[in-house]
Amino acid sequence: MAKITNLIGYGIVAATNQVGPHIKHISAVSNLQKQIVSDQIQVRWSSTETSLKNDISATDVRGYKGHDMLAPFTAGWHTTDLEPLVIQKSEGSYVYDVNGKKYLDALAGLWCTSLGGSEPRLVAAATKQLNELPFYHSFWNRSTKPSLDLAKELLDLFTANKMAKAFFTNSGSEANDTQVKLVWYYNNALGRPEKKKFIARTKSYHGSTLISASLSGLPALHQQFDLPAPFVLHTDCPHYWRFHQPGETEEEFSTRLANNLENLILKEGPETVTSINFDHVFLFHMHYI
Repeated sequence: MAKITNLIGYGIVAATNQVGPHIKHISAVSNLQKQIVSDQIQVRWSSTETSLKNDISATDVRGYKGHDMLAPFTAGWHTTDLEPLVIQKSEGSYVYDVNGKKYLDALAGLWCTSLGGSEPRLVAAATKQLNELPFYHSFWNRSTKPSLDLAKELLDLFTANKMAKAFFTNSGSEANDTQVKLVWYYNNALGRPEKKKFIARTKSYHGSTLISASLSGLPALHQQFDLPAPFVLHTDCPHYWRFHQPGETEEEFSTRLANNLENLILKEGPETVTSINFDHVFLFHMHYI
């Protein structure tokens, strides 16, 4: 593989022609690690091990191998055997590592920095709020003016189908966990305690906490964690190119998936299924976009 620097890929990626060490690691890991590697091969390339081996200079910063942080979506040998990619600053859509190398942040952080890094308006607003009131909760009918104003502004956007309330969380995982609780609460209040099952798609990603990881249709998030939870069901991944049958048109593929979903609901019992959680766009695997 020819040397490629600042390759746009899964998040932030820099690859070189030294793929051999990674292949060696692939052959040595367990079946579970192989599954993780298969899903995240470009994440492995994002480690600076390769660039440090080939582009090492007197000014390069090293010494983070075997660091003390437990990193999510990271195999144990990543932290013991590889130097991590340490990001230091951001400018718009680009980030820079501790050695000054520039990368296009193709994943926008984790889909949450779409306005870019170090956006002056966001920095100014955050600084102003931190100086005035850095934190306060919303328990027991308490709130803050920015929270109330933002909730109203968000709900005003839904003019076609007015929503009742906005509930703020810290992450997508927490949002998915909360919506499951709210749906259960709603059905319990209506006297439908059996209506508790959720349906999501295989290959989807909804988060990494207990419920959101269960909703995610990724084996690596389930194996060794006793997941998915029994109230979560999974149906087909709607990726025509990968999963269509020989000679099957896209319309026929879509019809088959719709029929499979209906049959799953009928098998489980419509009175037990409360929600269907589908991605608008498959974001976890870049080739689904």
